Amino acid sequence: MKISNIWSVAILSLVAAASLPAPVVLAQWKPEKNVEFVIGTGPGGAFDSTARRLQRIWKEAGIVGATTLVINKPGAGQSLALAYLNQHTGDGHYLSIASGIIFSNHLTGKTPYAYTDFTPVAMLFNEATVFAVKADSPLKGGRDLLERLRKDPTGPSFAVGSTLGSATHIAGALIVKAAGGDVRKMKAVVLNSSGDSVTAVLGGHIDVVMSAATLVLPHAQAGKMRIIAVASPQRLTGALAEVPTWKEQGVDAVVSNWRAVIGPRGMTPDQVAYWEGALARTVKSAEWQGEVARNVWEDAFLGSREAKQFLDADYAATKAILTELGLIK
Repeated sequence: MKISNIWSVAILSLVAAASLPAPVVLAQWKPEKNVEFVIGTGPGGAFDSTARRLQRIWKEAGIVGATTLVINKPGAGQSLALAYLNQHTGDGHYLSIASGIIFSNHLTGKTPYAYTDFTPVAMLFNEATVFAVKADSPLKGGRDLLERLRKDPTGPSFAVGSTLGSATHIAGALIVKAAGGDVRKMKAVVLNSSGDSVTAVLGGHIDVVMSAATLVLPHAQAGKMRIIAVASPQRLTGALAEVPTWKEQGVDAVVSNWRAVIGPRGMTPDQVAYWEGALARTVKSAEWQGEVARNVWEDAFLGSREAKQFLDADYAATKAILTELGLIK
C-alpha cells in the first residue's frame, strides 16, 4: 500500500540518522530543583512507562542528581500536559515524552499545539506496533481479522490509546482499508492510554488493541492475550519471533512509533546540552540496553539538532498519511 511506503521512508530515515554520532557539549547548567516529567496520558501507558524507566535509571545510576517526578495530566488530546509544559517557558526542569501523536493531534485539530511549539531534546528509540486480542478471542490470526472486516467493516472494535490519528490508530486504519472498509467508519474506541486499551481488551469490552509490544507481551506470555500480527517490515526478535508480520498475512502495513524527550519552548542551549548528555549516558547504560532488549525496541538515539531534522521529515510523512486516510478535515 502506498500509505505504508510513506511511513517506511520516514522510519528508514530515522534509522539512518541514528547512526550519526551525538555532539559532545559541555553543559554549564544543571537542575537545581525537582525535575518534572509531564505525561499527557494516564499511568500505565507507553509514555508513562518510558518516563518511569528514565526516572529509575537516573536515580539508580546517579545520572541526574535532582529528584525526578512523573506527573500525569491526561485528557484533551494531551493538550492539558502540553499547556502545563509551556507554562514553564525556558525552564529546563520540565520535560515530556513525545511520539507521533503530537503531529496527529495538531493536524486533526484536537490540540492547538504543534511540535514546533516545544524544544526537541533527543530521540530515544523506535518500536513496532503489534495487534493483540484476548486469549479466547475467535480471531486466531491477522487473516481472521481481515475476513471479519470484509464481512462487516464496522464490526470489530479497536482500542486506541490516547487519541485518534495516533500511530496505533493509523495501524488499525490501514488494516480496515486493506479489507475494503471506510476508515472513517472504523469502530475505534479512544481511551486515556495504551495501558487502558490493553485492560479493555483483557476485560472483553473491545476486540482488538494496537499497542507497543511492551504493554502486550507480559499478558501474552501469561496466556491472557494473543498477538496476531506485527506492523513491521520483518519479524521481530526474541519473544516475538513467532508473530507474523502483516506483510506475511497479505497486507503491506508498516507502522512504527518513536519516542522522544521534549521540553518547553525557549530552553537555553546549556539546558538542552545538559539533557542531551544525560540521555546519551542513559541509552548507553546496561540498564537501558536491557530495557531495549526486553521490549524489542530499536535503538535510535539522536541529539537535539538531528532530532529536529527527523521531526520535520516525519511530520510531513504523517500529514500525507492522515490526508490519504481522510482524517484531516
